[in-house]
Amino acid sequence: MKSAKGSFKNIYAVRFEPGEDVQNKLLEFCREKNLGHGVIISAIGSLQGCSFFDPEELKDKPGYYAYGDPIEYPCPIELIAMNGIICTEEDGTISTHIHASFADTQGNEYGGHFKEGNKVLTTVEMVIGEMDHINMSRKLEPIRGVKVFEPIEY
Repeated sequence: MKSAKGSFKNIYAVRFEPGEDVQNKLLEFCREKNLGHGVIISAIGSLQGCSFFDPEELKDKPGYYAYGDPIEYPCPIELIAMNGIICTEEDGTISTHIHASFADTQGNEYGGHFKEGNKVLTTVEMVIGEMDHINMSRKLEPIRGVKVFEPIEY
């Protein structure tokens, strides 16, 4: 297990507008605020449709599991929960690792790794906590062949 202790530096409340790509606008917001170490505390709203990944067995990958093709529901859908981390990569690039849950008009629930392309239907309301004294980053873990969270105190 790896851990680091820190505190919240700032809390941001953000509302995304109809038609905006949530992932891309979030990254744009983080770059504007120089917010490279944080957490998505809460996010709810509605989307024009959803696209996400769930792990699947891939024998040719080092850890035998990875994200394959995206799962897509191209109809209005409720964003019932979203959480994740905001990181700064070794090269200084701000990135995210986000998961979300969705519900369709019949109440069926879906969820997985959130990706770009999810556009706001009516609104998406998000609360973000910026971390202080924790370097939030992800590094390639060679055995599994995927990036994993590497929190470091500073």
